Amino acid sequence: MRKTKIVCTIGPACDSKEMMRKMIDAGMNVARINMSHGVYDQLEVTIKNLKEAIAESGQNVAILLDTKGPEVRVGTFKDGSVELSEGAEFSLFKNKEEGDETGVSLSFPKLVDIFESEGQKAIGRELLLDDGIISLVVKSVNPESIVCTVNKGGVLKNRKSINIPGYFINMPYVSAQDRKDIEFGLNHGATVVAASFVRNHDDVRTLRDFIDSLGYEYVEIIAKIENQSGVDDMDAIIDYADGIMVARGDMGVEIPFIKLPEIQKTIIRKVVSRGKYVITATQMLESMTTAPRPTRAEISDVANAVYDGTSAVMLSAESAAGKYPIESVKALDAICSEAEENGEFTALHEYVEEHGMKDTNPIRSSICKAAKNIAQAVGAKAIIVESATGRVARAMVHYRPDCPVIAVATSQLVCRKLCLNWGVMAVMGEEKRTSDSITKQAMEKALSTGVVKKGDTVVVLSSNKTCPTSSTDSLNVRIL
Repeated sequence: MRKTKIVCTIGPACDSKEMMRKMIDAGMNVARINMSHGVYDQLEVTIKNLKEAIAESGQNVAILLDTKGPEVRVGTFKDGSVELSEGAEFSLFKNKEEGDETGVSLSFPKLVDIFESEGQKAIGRELLLDDGIISLVVKSVNPESIVCTVNKGGVLKNRKSINIPGYFINMPYVSAQDRKDIEFGLNHGATVVAASFVRNHDDVRTLRDFIDSLGYEYVEIIAKIENQSGVDDMDAIIDYADGIMVARGDMGVEIPFIKLPEIQKTIIRKVVSRGKYVITATQMLESMTTAPRPTRAEISDVANAVYDGTSAVMLSAESAAGKYPIESVKALDAICSEAEENGEFTALHEYVEEHGMKDTNPIRSSICKAAKNIAQAVGAKAIIVESATGRVARAMVHYRPDCPVIAVATSQLVCRKLCLNWGVMAVMGEEKRTSDSITKQAMEKALSTGVVKKGDTVVVLSSNKTCPTSSTDSLNVRIL
């Protein structure tokens, strides 16, 4: 069983039920809906197809909603794109119905007012478009537009990003559009929200308050760290969020790219040591957008993220708009599985032991730590966890056991919420009233997964249901 989870972005290349079913069969654990692209009518059809594909597969697949956040993007072009030549003049307008070779509209028109108020300070400022592929330099500003000179040209497509390195844009974190998008996504079954361009822990808290106000307290928040302010406040952000995404695309534009490896490794270690999950994202298999096989460098990149201890890896354009979405998922599955077999987790194990999370339930943390050690000593093929809320399963994989964790939950919601957790396979069970019946069901459900077979040794964590207030409090070694 592969322990590292796979997140796939859904887009035009894979938004049919048939394609999404194939992606699930290939190894997709989480489907990402990117709210920076698409309109509600289209997204409703896509999500309907996704839900049908999940139901037909019989597997647990979570839906992740990725917000726009306080981002700035270009608008749309008459023909979908425009070629920008070096030295040409190109303007960013407050309002322009259709972009052309002279300029395009802004998703945040107020940026024109902000730049105009700065006067000469804005002149000469560099704007990076489409993850830094295109560079503009501000030439002048008027009440309706920012007039730029193209410093580095290229093909600019609809709705591509605009980054301004080292510049803080004073935008509200949860915009009116984000509020509509989040409510739409949660009403359609998303259980995870990825918060784009998180600048500090207050942004996470603001988003948490809004989601709770909608009645979705169970929905988890993944904070995307992709700018310098987010890196500077990463410890507090990790504390407030349920998980973290190392969003290397915008981060590589906002921050000197030579810093990315160090930041990635630091974030992964900090997140794992606090018992939370972390996604490594952007350009994992970028070449497979147009090629059927990954480059050697991409294979090493993915494997090293697994060695670092990432909980999940993510496909963006590779699955959403590429020629080979199924092959991309299969490639990720194969690379992650092979990396996990190599046993290069010693450094992470030592770090977790030294900087481990402080669990508010010492019985739970002690039993989970003991379960890992016992499983290793007896050569257990799996650790089976009876986990009504998912907390015990998460605490268990915090210690990164060598064998997989099979979580027997009594809620489909809990099963979906465990889709991003490293090393966990969640299966549905029923409410049981006695310890014996709990353990018996756990072993039967484990056998049904195919991860273990008759005669295998397993470690079982469960609770004594004869006590109404009990939590996980027992550990058994069993032979199936």
